[in-house]
Amino acid sequence: MKKVIDARGLDCPKPVLRTKKALEQGGFDKLEILVDNKAARDNVSSFLEKSGHKIDQVKETIGDFTIYATIKKAENKVPEQNEAASTAGKTVFISSDSLGIGSDDLGRKLMKAFTYTLTELDTPPNRLLFMNSGVYLCLNDSDSLHNLKILAERGTDILVCGTCLNFFKVTDKLAIGKVSNMYDIADHLLNDPGVIKI
Repeated sequence: MKKVIDARGLDCPKPVLRTKKALEQGGFDKLEILVDNKAARDNVSSFLEKSGHKIDQVKETIGDFTIYATIKKAENKVPEQNEAASTAGKTVFISSDSLGIGSDDLGRKLMKAFTYTLTELDTPPNRLLFMNSGVYLCLNDSDSLHNLKILAERGTDILVCGTCLNFFKVTDKLAIGKVSNMYDIADHLLNDPGVIKI
């Protein structure tokens, strides 16, 4: 049986996430994914190959690409008890409202894509720590607010630096998370397993 996914017009990482959801639902052995840019073509192809599936062919038609893949059969594996613990979520330290160095506009777009991607992971982070301009992501006019609310509903603890909110005079605009302090944040940074700074 064949499944077709039309991922044209979707921003990164949505073509990969749409492919991932289709694979989780299963029920097919052949997959065709339509994308409209080379980055999406490469990202989806790489994801499929890393997941153990076979890329049969990639066709280009006037700027669009169709990826044809053969899907491997799912293995019925029962996870061991310690395996679940090894994949537990981590603490992510976010000190800016944009991701990466260079264009601030691009950085904010990437940050929104990053927070969205966190909502799509099987295991969300245990905790998000926001400091400096990162606190802007937790305000009522943030592009990432919807994503952070989803993470909070899934159990992610969101801590926001109170000193930073006061410095930027935005405490009254806080829409998600608990106001925290340097002691708590430092304690998590030093003692939480697997802290990631972005």
